[in-house]
Amino acid sequence: MKLGQQLKIKQNQSLIMTPQLQQAIKLLQLTNLELTEFVEKAKLENPFLQDNRDHIEINNIQKATPEPDAFENMANTTDPLKKQSQIDLENTFDTHLSTNNNLENKKLYDKEIVRGSNDISAGEVIEKTLENKISLKENLVNQINLTFREKDQKLIAIAMVDYLHPSGWFTHPINEVANDLKVNESKINILLEKLKKLEPVGIFSENLSECLKQQLIDKNLFNEHYKILLDNLQHLPTGKFKQISKLCGVAETNLFEMIKVIKTLNPKPAEQFLQEKILIDQPDIIVKRSEKGWRIDLNSSTLPTVCIDEEYIDEIDNYKLDEKANNFTFEKIGEARWLKKAVEQRNKTILRVTSEIVKKQVGFFRHGFSHMKPMILKDISDAIGMHESTVSRVTNSKLMLTEWGVIPLKQFFSASISGCENSEMHAASAVRETIKSLISAEISNKPLSDDKLAKILNKDGMNVARRTVAKYRDMLNIPSSSQRKRSSRLQKLVSN
Repeated sequence: MKLGQQLKIKQNQSLIMTPQLQQAIKLLQLTNLELTEFVEKAKLENPFLQDNRDHIEINNIQKATPEPDAFENMANTTDPLKKQSQIDLENTFDTHLSTNNNLENKKLYDKEIVRGSNDISAGEVIEKTLENKISLKENLVNQINLTFREKDQKLIAIAMVDYLHPSGWFTHPINEVANDLKVNESKINILLEKLKKLEPVGIFSENLSECLKQQLIDKNLFNEHYKILLDNLQHLPTGKFKQISKLCGVAETNLFEMIKVIKTLNPKPAEQFLQEKILIDQPDIIVKRSEKGWRIDLNSSTLPTVCIDEEYIDEIDNYKLDEKANNFTFEKIGEARWLKKAVEQRNKTILRVTSEIVKKQVGFFRHGFSHMKPMILKDISDAIGMHESTVSRVTNSKLMLTEWGVIPLKQFFSASISGCENSEMHAASAVRETIKSLISAEISNKPLSDDKLAKILNKDGMNVARRTVAKYRDMLNIPSSSQRKRSSRLQKLVSN
C-alpha cells in the first residue's frame, strides 16, 4: 500500500454570513421598541444619521404633505405586499364584516383605536386608565419614619420592605434576610413584629392564616374558633363541613357565618397599591377593520425612522479630506444607507408575514379565539415564498393589537386536532377556548366532567380524548369537576 500526498482542486457553493447579513437577521427579530433603542445607539455613533426630532422640524417648516399610512411609508414605489399577496394598501382581503362581536372585549379598541386618529398610540390609550397612586413602598417608608426612632432600626426596616412579596406577605427566610442585611436574626424578628402593625392591616404577615388573623383582630372578631378554622383552611375545599365544624367546636350554620366573614377579608393587602410604575407592552402591529376588510399597520408610535442627513453629506463632499478621514466618511455613509434600507426591508417583511397570518386566521379576527385555525410556520413560509426560519424570526416577540386584545404573533400558530369523520381540522387553541366556554356555561351544581366535555367536543366535530381535555383544562388553570362542585356548594352555603 503506497502512501503519498496529492493536491486536488474542489469547487463548492456555501453561504457566508457577512456582518451585514447577520445584522439584518438581528433587526428582523427585534420588536419596535428594541429597534428604536438600536437605531438611537447607531445615531450616536454615526454623524450622517439625522436625529428624528430635527427631521420633524424640517418637515414642519416645509409644510410637507400629510403622513401616508404604514405601507406608503416604504421607500419603494412598488409594494411587495400588493404585488405578491394581491392585497391593496389597506390590506383588503375580506369584506364580509361580522356583527357577532364581543362588545365587552372590543370596547377599548372601538373607542380609542379604530375611531381615534392615527397619532394616538395604544400605550396612550391604556395610560389614560392609570391613576397616580402612592406606591406601597412610599406608604410603608412614611410609616416607618414615624414609628421607628432609632436611625439604624429605620434603615433595616426600610430595607426589609424590599423583601415583601407582591401580595404583601413577608415570605423570605429570616436567616437569608439577616445575612443580606448583616444583622442578627433576633433583630429581624423584633423589627418584623413591629412592621406587622403597620397599615394596611395584614402587611408583613408570613402566611395566609396570619394575614387573615391580623385583620380579624383589627375587627375585634378573632377568637379560639377562628384560630382553629384558620389553622385548617386547607380542609375547606374538601367540602367536609360537618367535620370542620366539629373541629372548630361550632354548629355548621355558625361555620358558614365564619366563612362569610373570612371572605370579606383581603388575603393580599398590598394589591391596593401600585408597587411600581406599570410597564405596558406596546404592540408592534395594529390590525383593525376598514371599509374594505382589514387594515394592517405597524405601530408608528414605537417604530423608529432612519433619516440620512443628505445636506451634511453634500457639505462634506466639498471639503478636501485626507485618506483616513475620507475612508471614515465613506464607511459611515455606507453604514447609514444600509441601516435605512435594512429597517425598511424589515418593516416590509413583517407586514408581508402579518398579512398572510390575517388572511389565514380571518375567522379569529371576526369571531374570536374559538375560530382560530390550525397553522404552522410552513403554511406562512410556503404562501409568501420565505424560509421558515425567517417567519420564525418575524413572529418572535412581536405583539399584535386586535379587537380581542394584544396577541403575541406566536399564538396564531397552533397544533391541529383532527376532526371527526370528514369534518375539518381544529386548532388546539380553539379547542381550549371551546372547553373554557363550555365550563363557564355549565350548571354550577352539575359541572361537566372531562369525559362529558370530550363527548360534547366530539359531537361538534372535534376528535378529542378525555385525557386531552384534562390536559387542556389544566393548562387553563381550571379545577376538576369534583373541585368545581365542592366550590359551588361552598359558595351556595356561604351565600345563604
